[in-house]
Amino acid sequence: MTDYSDYESDVFSCKYEDETAVIRLKADSLKMTTDPHHFHDMLECMNAIEVDEKIKGILALHTVKYERVKNMKTFMQSIQKESGYVQKEMGVTRYGNSVKRLTLAINDFSKPCVVGIQGHVVIDSFGFFMACDQRIAGEDLSIEFPGLDIGVTPMGAVALFMSRQMGANKALEILMSKDSVKAAEAKELGFVTEVVAPEQVKEECRTRLEEMYQVPGATLNLTKQLIRPKTYELEEHFELSSRLLWSSIVDN
Repeated sequence: MTDYSDYESDVFSCKYEDETAVIRLKADSLKMTTDPHHFHDMLECMNAIEVDEKIKGILALHTVKYERVKNMKTFMQSIQKESGYVQKEMGVTRYGNSVKRLTLAINDFSKPCVVGIQGHVVIDSFGFFMACDQRIAGEDLSIEFPGLDIGVTPMGAVALFMSRQMGANKALEILMSKDSVKAAEAKELGFVTEVVAPEQVKEECRTRLEEMYQVPGATLNLTKQLIRPKTYELEEHFELSSRLLWSSIVDN
């Protein structure tokens, strides 16, 4: 069995630091969700943390300074160019199922989870981050919308979280604008909880986690009520999201 208390791969690392599991996401989310080996490793890592009584929560760090926006476009375009419906559907289904399973794992996680986010990040990844209890951004954060340029709707639960936190009309306005969202605006819109200097991201995440550790039950109950959707809501959203992604790819 893999020891995730001190784990390293080219996609993510995990190291237990006192009562906290520190996960560093070292590659873009597209690579994780399209590589079965790394994807299953991440799910197993989260399960190991959840059942370890010594670990109280997760501190996740998005340390990719530039999320590969061009890779996302290339990936979607490769599915668009497939010769038949079956091949296109297989590409959409594989990607959609991976995004769904990882989002559900984060959303249903029974311990506090705080994520620190830096650099350029594609909007699809925020479905993962918004499932966390709090999101601390570096001042260099820039949220990108690569799919809209080629007529592809964002995949994942980000639209559901956005509509819950900022209202459907505002969420639609942002998603349709295609403009990058910088750190200060991300805080105003509720994408992130706080914005700090890049070198302070990890320490701020740790501070937030330690505050949550003081009242773990109350904190988790509040986030489940106010932030985390019910599992059935995510299931329904992903069913619709996959159909919309499929339609946008086939129509283009």
